[in-house]
This record gives sequence, C-alpha cells and structure tokens, in this order.
Amino acid sequence: MLYIALIGDLIESKQLKNRKQAQKDLQDMMAVLNQDYQAYLVSPFTVTTGDEFQALFRPNPELMQILDQIALGFPHPIRFGLGLGEILTDINPEQSIGADGPAYWRARAAINAVHEKNDYGTSRIAVSLGDDASSQAVNTVLSACSFIQSKWNTSQREVLERMLLEYIYDEDFSHGEVAELLHISSSALSKRLKSSGLKIYLRNRHLAMRMILQEVKESEQ
Repeated sequence: MLYIALIGDLIESKQLKNRKQAQKDLQDMMAVLNQDYQAYLVSPFTVTTGDEFQALFRPNPELMQILDQIALGFPHPIRFGLGLGEILTDINPEQSIGADGPAYWRARAAINAVHEKNDYGTSRIAVSLGDDASSQAVNTVLSACSFIQSKWNTSQREVLERMLLEYIYDEDFSHGEVAELLHISSSALSKRLKSSGLKIYLRNRHLAMRMILQEVKESEQ
C-alpha cells in the first residue's frame, strides 16, 4: 500500500525571538490538524525534533489545503517535503515516530531538495514520487504556485487565510460570501483576486494534487 509521508521544518528557527513559544504554537496547530483531518491520517502530525514535524497520510485530494493551512496559519516560514511510497515497518497510529520506508526516505530527499534549490527563496515545498519525470512535473507546478504566493501582500494573503478558516479551497467560490467574510465590497475583492493571481494559484495547487494521485493510481496498477 502507498502512503504520502510529510516532513516539515521551521526555516531558520534559531533566529526566532521566542523559540519555545513558537514550538508550543506549532504543537497546538498540529493538534487541530490531527482532529480536522483524522480520516486521512494514518499516523498523526508529530513534532519530532523541536523544529521539525512529520505525518503519514493516505493519498487524498485535500493535502495541498492542509499544507496551506499550516503555511498560512503559522507566523514563521516552513518548508515541506512530501514522499510517496510504501512503509516497511509497523505504523504507530498515536505518533509519527519510528516508521520507516520509501515514503519517508523520499520525503527526506524532497525536503533536502528544497534546502539545496529553492528558487531564490520562493519555493518551500517539493515532492518525490519515485518517478523522476513525474516528480519534476509536479515540482514545476508547485514552484509556480510558490512564486505567485511570494508576491502577495498582506491583504492579498488575507483572502486565502480567511477562505481556509471556512474550509474553502477552490477557485470556484462565492465572491459575495468571501467578500462578506473579509468585510469588504465585492469589487474590492475582485481587485485583490486580479492582482494576486489567487485563482490561478488554487487551480495549479489542485493540478499538482491530481498529478500526485494519478501517480498513485498508476503505481498501484
């Protein structure tokens, strides 16, 4: 059976002014995610080394939404590595510690790739799917998404942050509903959407996830 392993770490965490509080905030966020997405989690979000965390998922279409909830919901930048593959050891359903196999090896390789090549600091996520061509294709799409996001100002970023709080993660959403959530006019929202490229961002995040799930399907045939 194939799983998707996630490894994340806080970028330059030693520079945090209150590192202890940041680690507690990270653990609090993990607790919420473990509750909200327990149906997809084989092994829950677990802080492993203070500044690093991991989780093990069943392949699912909401993974990009989960990553954005983490990235936009935490006040310090985080890098992510995703690995697709099998797990060769027993899986601990209580915490993501001790399990091993290609899924975690590839997640580690992916996060190391972000360390080594991050497109001048804009890219903070990479995947390793076991097939180089498929991995490169997905990473190209994700890099484009990261570049779009890197250009957002506070008000543009706020749109997706608010949508995520309402579990809205699709380019086809009600402008009126989101404008009301943000307490702005529909025309003001339209300006933010046009200048931010948010709908293109969401379209490509979903494309990346479909590509990953297609790789799962082909690998399991």
